[in-house]
Amino acid sequence: MTFYTYNYLHATQHTWQYARVIVISILVIVFILFMLHYLRNKMDIKYKDLSVIIATLLLLILGMQYDDYSNIKSSSQQTGQMTTLVKEVAKRLEVQTDEVSVNATSQNQNLLVKTPKGYYRVDFNTDGSQFVLEKVDLHQANNIQVEDK
Repeated sequence: MTFYTYNYLHATQHTWQYARVIVISILVIVFILFMLHYLRNKMDIKYKDLSVIIATLLLLILGMQYDDYSNIKSSSQQTGQMTTLVKEVAKRLEVQTDEVSVNATSQNQNLLVKTPKGYYRVDFNTDGSQFVLEKVDLHQANNIQVEDK
């Protein structure tokens, strides 16, 4: 069973989004440079062709970004909920947020929390706004891995 720390959840929340923005920015800059070079040297058609290739690649990536927007938004909200949950659990159990880890990156019915004080099962109410911690004992606690960044 794998548990994820607060640092892991917080770091993965933004990493992929920043990478996409960086790639799109680089492609826009390269496209502008090729177009400027083509406009200065109208006889050199290779820069026009390179600009068309970069523009096509840019449109393809922007299309994928738009298509994945709802998935990214949903994933970001779920990860944000988990980081909030980890903070709240740490506050209730009076431990540091770095010492708390959860066994999922999104809220579900079988959510477990690992703390220095033991393992807890999180029971949410029907709308997911409140939760109760119930202490549990794991049978095979030696098979646990903790993902941290």
